Amino acid sequence: MRDTLKQVVKNTICIECKLPHDESGVNKSCLSTNNDICFKNENSEDLAKVIYNGIVEFAVNQYEIDYDNLALEQRKVILRRMRYDPSASKTAKIRYGFYGEVLLDLILRCFLNTNVILARGYLYSPIENSEVKGFDAFHLVENKEKLDLWLGEAKFYVDFKKPITDVLAKIKTSLSDDYVHTNLLALIDWQDRFTTSSTRLKAILDMWEENPEINLAQQMTEHQIRLTYPVFIAYQQKQSDEFHASIKKCIEHIDSEFKRLNVTIPGSFEYRLFFIFLPLSEVKKIKESVVEWIDSKEPLI
Repeated sequence: MRDTLKQVVKNTICIECKLPHDESGVNKSCLSTNNDICFKNENSEDLAKVIYNGIVEFAVNQYEIDYDNLALEQRKVILRRMRYDPSASKTAKIRYGFYGEVLLDLILRCFLNTNVILARGYLYSPIENSEVKGFDAFHLVENKEKLDLWLGEAKFYVDFKKPITDVLAKIKTSLSDDYVHTNLLALIDWQDRFTTSSTRLKAILDMWEENPEINLAQQMTEHQIRLTYPVFIAYQQKQSDEFHASIKKCIEHIDSEFKRLNVTIPGSFEYRLFFIFLPLSEVKKIKESVVEWIDSKEPLI
């Protein structure tokens, strides 16, 4: 990642607190196995610039980017690796899912020190003109004990309730052996493009080549691979709500939907789950600014 981009990210958003937060009395979600993380942003235009400038490295492995021709690289990414249609209406453009996905990618890299396995743009399907269905991030962190495979989910909406409900309604599938197995399969054909090598991950992917009947998710324990599942929720904070009060409403909605939907996690693998919250003042304006800069080919940092 460009040092300039990393610095802009850290100047634009910051960690306000982690949950549970004793001072405000806000607990972590009932689903979270680790501390939830709450970020803060003071300037909507700066956040839009972060998203706009983060598109290239979100979609393409950095070693394949020609940084001397960054504007051209950005245009190729937008037209070839994302489902962005320049002729679409503004309404259609602000409904695209990449806004939250780019932010999640940047947060994981800049604040949680993950390494990208494969840039998300390689999982785009030009025939269907859409991204391959699956996780929104493919990152990892490796140490002597185990490999943490980070497979994230990103939501960027005005209202926090629908995206949270959608995540919880899907989590029984998202953290199932079959779904994780399918997503690992999606990586197999791209091993020659991986940005980060891991003998543990390679071993488990090679096992499928030798035995296509094997369930990759079930092999994660044997190979000391743990799934880390960050759920990123960016949403519009109500003017009447103080920061922590707004976060508390998210936590309460998670707890309520957890009970209503009778959420269970069926996966046989070890996992960690936590939420990343980013309350914002102008969600629609942020997306509109990104669209405007894409269409006008605004210079990159």
